[in-house]
Amino acid sequence: MGFVQGFLATLTLDTVDITLFVTDVSFDQSKTALDKSVMDSSGDSVMLPGLQTGTLSINGHIDQANLNALETSWAKDTAVAFTLEVNEGLATDAEWAGNIAMSDFTKATTFDGNWAFSISGDTSGAVTYTPSVAV
Repeated sequence: MGFVQGFLATLTLDTVDITLFVTDVSFDQSKTALDKSVMDSSGDSVMLPGLQTGTLSINGHIDQANLNALETSWAKDTAVAFTLEVNEGLATDAEWAGNIAMSDFTKATTFDGNWAFSISGDTSGAVTYTPSVAV
């Protein structure tokens, strides 16, 4: 594989580790706020956090063997377990884990034999964050 500017990352889908060179990762999360106001004379609004949703998007470069693993998970008609850990380039090696229903997948080959790819999906259920362990 030729030189690729990006960060080394490991994406685990259905217990299969996939090595990626990521150029862009975004993970948007939100919670629906629920109004639990009490009808009293206070006039105060009371909001509770509700259901969690999220969208994970990853862009980067990948070799053929790891592309095959992405293709296998993409072909499934169900949400798959995922873990994402960016292994270099950041001040953390923290990880995010949960289930994801993949909704978009594009890939294009380049002259140096690797694949440029983009994959995204919506989380299914809660996503857990495990902070970096200081060494």
